Amino acid sequence: MTQILATSRTALNLAENLRAAAQAREADDGAIHEAIFHALAAGSAQWMADGQPHALVIGGIGVNVTVGSLAGMVNPNTASLALLTGLVRAAGASSDQAAGIASNIVLWRAPAPSPQAAAMLLQQYRAAGLAYGPPASRFTEIGQVSDVLGVTPALFAALKPHLSLFQPGDPETAAADPVVRQAIAYASATGPAGSGAEGAPAVSIIACAAGPAPLCRHAVVSLPGLAAPTPFVIEQLADGQLAER
Repeated sequence: MTQILATSRTALNLAENLRAAAQAREADDGAIHEAIFHALAAGSAQWMADGQPHALVIGGIGVNVTVGSLAGMVNPNTASLALLTGLVRAAGASSDQAAGIASNIVLWRAPAPSPQAAAMLLQQYRAAGLAYGPPASRFTEIGQVSDVLGVTPALFAALKPHLSLFQPGDPETAAADPVVRQAIAYASATGPAGSGAEGAPAVSIIACAAGPAPLCRHAVVSLPGLAAPTPFVIEQLADGQLAER
């Protein structure tokens, strides 16, 4: 009988924990949608993408939510060679190393000009002891940058905070952190820094529910605006504060 009661208690606790976690996730998602509303709003209802916390109550659960801009980030899929070189250099590589690694990033995302060139690239990766070569396609997650020839774990750790696949254009100096600002300065001194890529602005929204099952959810949202057929697009939604941006 004691074992039956203990098993029943365990099952009940598990069910309660699952219920609390589901409620926290729903509260976070509700807060994210409310943050999108405020990000698109005008006047006093608008929330700036400045990382300031906003306290909400969703379904009786307190949620803290922040909206941050991605305008100061570098997109490895669209950034120019000059900007990538500047970023790698600003992250700690020497000028010569930065030029080679930035070139490897561009070669990773772009089709090789010929089968011979593709074979040569593959041979370079093989010579470095790697069992793969550049896919000649866009990065689908930031972690793939660590697979590029020449990108060490330490260098990737230094680059990662400044990269986003969802930043549609070139980084804005005013919104950039010191590393990206230095990268822009390096790029401007060596050649055209712009990629010409454009698109809707993107924001990072983090919602953290309190209560018996604390949970954070992180969304990356593109905001074409209220005049667009689709005012917003949720590009990514995941548990945790450290979802890829």
